[in-house]
Order: sequence, then C-alpha cells, then structure tokens
Amino acid sequence: MSFLCEVFPPDADALSPICPSAISSRDENVLFEIFRPDVALAIWLRPQPANWKAGIGPLLQQVPFGAVGRGSPEDALNQIVQELPVPAPAALLSDMLLLGRFFATITEQSEIRANLAGVNDDSCRRFHCDSVRLRLLCTYHGPGTQFTMCGPQCRAPHQIPALAVALVKGRAHPAALGDACLHRSPPVSHLPESRRGRLLFCIDEPGFLP
Repeated sequence: MSFLCEVFPPDADALSPICPSAISSRDENVLFEIFRPDVALAIWLRPQPANWKAGIGPLLQQVPFGAVGRGSPEDALNQIVQELPVPAPAALLSDMLLLGRFFATITEQSEIRANLAGVNDDSCRRFHCDSVRLRLLCTYHGPGTQFTMCGPQCRAPHQIPALAVALVKGRAHPAALGDACLHRSPPVSHLPESRRGRLLFCIDEPGFLP
C-alpha cells in the first residue's frame, strides 16, 4: 500500500463543517485538510464492514489491555501483535497497517508510535489538548472520542463515530490553534458492563509522549 504525494482535496460541498476548526467527509483526503491553519480536527467518516463486530469479539473479551509498537508501520504492527492477549482478526490488522502507513505519509516520518487499547472505564475523561504535533484516533468498537470547541466545561460535546478516522492537532504543531479543539474519552462507567468495552487505536510520532 502506498500513497501518492499529490493529493486533491475533497470537493467543497463534500466537506462538512462540524463546528469552528473541525471538518468531516467520506473522502479520505479530508485528513490532509488538517494542514489548513484554520483546521484543528479532520474526520474521515467510514462505513462499518459487514461482520466486523464478530471478528473483534475475542479481543473485547480481554478488555482491559494495551499493546504498543514503535518503528516503521510494519514493525509497530508486529510489536502490537506480539503484545495482544489474543490473536486479532486479519481485517483489523490490515486496517491498522493502512492507517499506520497513512500517518507516516502525512507526517513525512519513517516511524510511528501506535497503541491499540481495550478500555472499559472512564480513562482520559477530562477534556484536553495533546502535547503532540498530530495524533490519529480510530475507535474500532464502542463510543467514539468526544470533542468540543466550547472549553473544558462543555456539557454537550460532539462525538466521533466508530470506525471514523480522526486527525487532531496538538499543542506542538507549528500551526496549533491553542485549545481550539479539546477532546476526551467518552464516559462509559454509567453504561451496563456489557456496553463499556472500547477498542481504540492511536498513532503518534515516536518523539512525543502519549
């Protein structure tokens, strides 16, 4: 899998401004809109594949867990595979590799830091802005990451759909917009135990701490 350096942005009418500084589209090239100085969050909306939940069922039964990999997208994925509590379905591994390569291309880096986490609590529950340049987030199962432009006391945040791919600017990005886009893990402790499990994939540049 390779990506062309020449990228054509989505048509203007294909971009959906969610709120100031955040846009979404069903066109994957929306992620390159993150380089616009007025964009803090870009979301690629993707449909859920058939039989997706059945394939990740064994992983969800092992929550909580975390598996981290560093290096090239291939090396990072291999390390994650070795740290997983049970084997992951091929469709999940293929998608993680695709996103790892995409992130390496968009950041012009040969290495990434990737983390696949199974979560069932209210971890990272405060709205915050990461101390990174760019972070990629994809919730493979469960409630998606929440974000707001209204400050840390927001009571009605937006929520990124499951399977969608989000690129968010952190404070270390040269075109950072301060705390224009805060995000957090969605609260799940109030949900029935059977609905608390989340499968979250996160990619950063390796020189930054999570």
